[in-house]
Amino acid sequence: VHYRHLEVQTAFGLRRVLVTYPRRVDRREHPPGERYPIVIALHGRTEALQGPNRGYRAWTIRYGLTESFSTLQRGRVFSPDYGGQVRPAHLEYVNATLRAERFRGLAVVTPYVPDIGGQTVGSERLTEYADWLAGPLLQAVRERFPGLAQTREGTGIDGVSLGGRVALETGFLHPEVFGAVAGMQPAIRGEEDGLADLALAAARVAPQRIRLLSSDGDPNLFATRHLSASLRERRIPHTLTVVPGVHDNAFNRGPAGLEMLIHHDRALAREPVDEN
Repeated sequence: VHYRHLEVQTAFGLRRVLVTYPRRVDRREHPPGERYPIVIALHGRTEALQGPNRGYRAWTIRYGLTESFSTLQRGRVFSPDYGGQVRPAHLEYVNATLRAERFRGLAVVTPYVPDIGGQTVGSERLTEYADWLAGPLLQAVRERFPGLAQTREGTGIDGVSLGGRVALETGFLHPEVFGAVAGMQPAIRGEEDGLADLALAAARVAPQRIRLLSSDGDPNLFATRHLSASLRERRIPHTLTVVPGVHDNAFNRGPAGLEMLIHHDRALAREPVDEN
């Protein structure tokens, strides 16, 4: 993969952001005639506490994003790629989808997430951060990388734990920006119905591809199921996948990275680009 750093202005000064996307054998920065989709990927609270100079690299250094890319580019996944945290039926399903449609690749944008967990839906602090993700951050990425998605249909947001909580609210607050919204082991306890109401308001603006991912040993599983039930009550299409495992970095290095890349590779549009 390529690693590209850029600095983006925030209310707290410049923040470094990492953009990761496939390294092609033809040395092109994007596939012929099309742009790579973008997914903003948010990290958990452990990395939030490490500060902005380290946290933004969490997906690459701690979560094994590079290995997830390599696995999917290989075209077949095995149980060890998930760290053993996958059931045979789901592994078979993933491999069937990869046989039917190869992994084409996308760009993963990883900013630093401040420790804004525990905020209620609609809080000023979380809304301010969500507006930055949907506005200045994406604007800076698109200006620097014209071979990446320029539209909502090609843009998604995802995250794990704290990042999953922030990703869901950000995505639902900005349906005009994000065509796909997802959260993994999201730390959403107590905010399920508020998030479902946001999702309903977003659905009235534009449909979104929504995915929830958790594990059977995740302390947030009950809340994630509650959110799924609240979305069903509001007739909002979405998927919920529950894999084996607990709430730890082994999950991030196994199911999280693979499922994030697969979901957004399938859910997001491939925009044409004029290369003349």
